Amino acid sequence: MFDIHEKDMTAAAYKKIAVRLCDRCDTFTFAVLPKKMMGQKPMLHQLLGRLQPYLQKMEYTNGTRANSFQAHISVPNYHYHFNKESLQLILDAADSFFHWQQPLLPEDISFLKKDEEYFTVNAHEGYAMLFAEDRYLLELGGTKWSRAN
Repeated sequence: MFDIHEKDMTAAAYKKIAVRLCDRCDTFTFAVLPKKMMGQKPMLHQLLGRLQPYLQKMEYTNGTRANSFQAHISVPNYHYHFNKESLQLILDAADSFFHWQQPLLPEDISFLKKDEEYFTVNAHEGYAMLFAEDRYLLELGGTKWSRAN
């Protein structure tokens, strides 16, 4: 596994990484935390509406892919089909993976390949994890990855 911190990823790398993830992954997911926990802005609900045609499922869990909450807290996690059209919506919504946090956007966008984690973002903490040894991403200019222990 590899880590990258917000300060080690340029804005230009965001688009290149997202395009690569679209080529490698088939699903992306994020959570929408209850309004009383994190607040919600109209932009978040507009994005959910635009993504509706790509929705695969919604399930309640006790956190996001990057964060677990106390057992009694349950939040909706949305899973979407990842293709060129949904990629464009992701690129239009933010300029960084670390912008994927409430109240403006859903929380902690993550990307899956055949239901396995490929790239997971912990936006509030300012880091992301790459679970695959993807040479293209690891050698991409504008990024500085670290091997996780």
